[in-house]
Amino acid sequence: MAKKVFIIDSGVHQGFAHGELNHHYAQLAQTTLTELGYEVEVRRVEDDWDVATDAAKVAAADIIIVQVPGFWMSIPWQLKKYLDFVFCDSQVANGDGRHRADPSAKYGTGGKLTGKKFMISTTWNAPLEAFTDPDQFFEGKGIDGVFFPLRKTFEFIGIKDQIPTFMANDVVKNPDHEGDQARFIAHLKANF
Repeated sequence: MAKKVFIIDSGVHQGFAHGELNHHYAQLAQTTLTELGYEVEVRRVEDDWDVATDAAKVAAADIIIVQVPGFWMSIPWQLKKYLDFVFCDSQVANGDGRHRADPSAKYGTGGKLTGKKFMISTTWNAPLEAFTDPDQFFEGKGIDGVFFPLRKTFEFIGIKDQIPTFMANDVVKNPDHEGDQARFIAHLKANF
């Protein structure tokens, strides 16, 4: 039976953005992974969605990919709203892990979706060195440092195994869309 991949596409209409680049990456992932034998479904967060239906899709997936643009050093509010509703469903969430009867149980250990993986794929107008150089804007924290809360969101629901993050940089001011897309396909083939 084919492994299931659920892609959460958070390309959105906001300000000057129209979501097209992130929609393209979500489609490219769907096509590439389908060719590799995965069963792939994409959810656009701007479309209508039902909490229970999408929670079931998240729970059934072996791997979840979040395709996300960098908006104001974080994720778009539409993705946050989606996670706030869908990840709170009982099919996904199971409390915070602590128990009054067991004081040694730690916060953030109650996730029920163990044995799964997630991946973040992201597009930014910021150049790569803004993330990697300690003297630049993100102080050398890297993209996973910037997206620390998103990573912890997956860990909270039990998904601790992260496939390396993919990032396309300088997508507006100095784009290399063809090169980035080739790197993305190679990234998927190397990690799936």
